Amino acid sequence: MLEKTEKEKITHIEYVDTRLSDIETINDKIGILDVRVITEKGTNINVEIQLINRYNMINRTLFYWARLYAGQIKRGSDYRDLRKTITINILNFNYIDEDSYHTTYHLHEDESKKMLTDLLEIHFVELPKFIEQSPGLNNSLNRWLAFLTKPQESSKEGIEVAEPAIKKAITVLGMLSRDPETVRLAELRMKKILDEKSMIEGAKEEGRAEGKLEVARNLLAMGLDLASIVKATGLKEEQIKEIRCQPPEN
Repeated sequence: MLEKTEKEKITHIEYVDTRLSDIETINDKIGILDVRVITEKGTNINVEIQLINRYNMINRTLFYWARLYAGQIKRGSDYRDLRKTITINILNFNYIDEDSYHTTYHLHEDESKKMLTDLLEIHFVELPKFIEQSPGLNNSLNRWLAFLTKPQESSKEGIEVAEPAIKKAITVLGMLSRDPETVRLAELRMKKILDEKSMIEGAKEEGRAEGKLEVARNLLAMGLDLASIVKATGLKEEQIKEIRCQPPEN
């Protein structure tokens, strides 16, 4: 994924909290897996795994990238001390309007496409697209994504042979799966994720239903006949009659 930095030795790894406000801290009970890495040349790399689409990924990414980049400046330091900052977002949902499961963004001039600076680099990796496209496991990124999406099949694919670090991850995963407390917490986390997904889908469905009702109101106001409104909205005839009997909104 990071062709220019993959040969740099990693000097520091830490788990950080990237929730952007106290409100988000209160509301986000399932947490976000977030790891910050610093290489020997000072490149800052933040890796975040998002399991639920909260429809704020672009703004969130830019906000956190800016915070991580600006956070390098200490009292008495100079702007020239700022180092390249990379954010990698691994998403358990499709978000970017591109066919590729891995997209990379920099700062470019609009017409010439010449890069202004390489200090900003943002990656999006969308797991559903990876699963759907099922690319060959001929590089490190694809092998790791295969492990993340189907860890139980990693041994069958022989991934750990080509990627020794994955072999270590498989061993750790096996140890964790035998720990009752870890399993219990994982089950609670999954329940929370499913509950939140259900709430989001419910809200979307409610919004779609309300949208149909609003369309029906407008068509009635335009004097369209009942059958045409049923066809246009997909609502039942009884629902439209009920809307017609309601007093107009002020």
